[in-house]
Amino acid sequence: MRSLKDIHDEARADGIPIMKDDGIEFLKQLLAEHPEIQKILEIGTAVGYSAIQMASVREDIVIDTVEIDPVCAEEAVRNIADQHLSDRIYVHHCDGADYVTMAVYDLIFIDAAKSQYQRYLEHFIDNSHEGTVFVFDNLAFHGIVDNNELSQNRSTVQMAHKILKFRNDLLKDDRFEAVYYPDAGDGIAVAVRKSYERH
Repeated sequence: MRSLKDIHDEARADGIPIMKDDGIEFLKQLLAEHPEIQKILEIGTAVGYSAIQMASVREDIVIDTVEIDPVCAEEAVRNIADQHLSDRIYVHHCDGADYVTMAVYDLIFIDAAKSQYQRYLEHFIDNSHEGTVFVFDNLAFHGIVDNNELSQNRSTVQMAHKILKFRNDLLKDDRFEAVYYPDAGDGIAVAVRKSYERH
């Protein structure tokens, strides 16, 4: 049975994109400060590390987590079982945009394909309630979003432009009270859903 540190270190060594350590601490602090958050949806399981960390905050937290990569999804299931959390974390193997559920969540954590963030937001907004917290990681994209000169790769710069547009649109979206934390993780936005008229 692997420890949480083993899962973390192996993911880092294998280049699997798990959340930065300070980003995880930011997320856990958010959960600790909001005991009303009990049901979580995560888009982008990777190997289950962030889901396990979130579930560790309180025993009443239950998580649906979605992963498109079959190898990662299988490893996540094993890791979650090793941490005795299979009764609280459920891995769904599919593209986040194809995941359909009637469940309503208190927190929706999106840490998957950056170019799809707006699509995921619209796809899951009906699975939220007034007060649901949406969390988006990687909105700095290693600093490239705010300084394109950090990358010479054209497709990376194009991705950074898409992330910047999403970030700006989110902060202006009147359905949410949104704050961007540039120094948390790889740039984290927290958006709390307000009451709004559904179309």
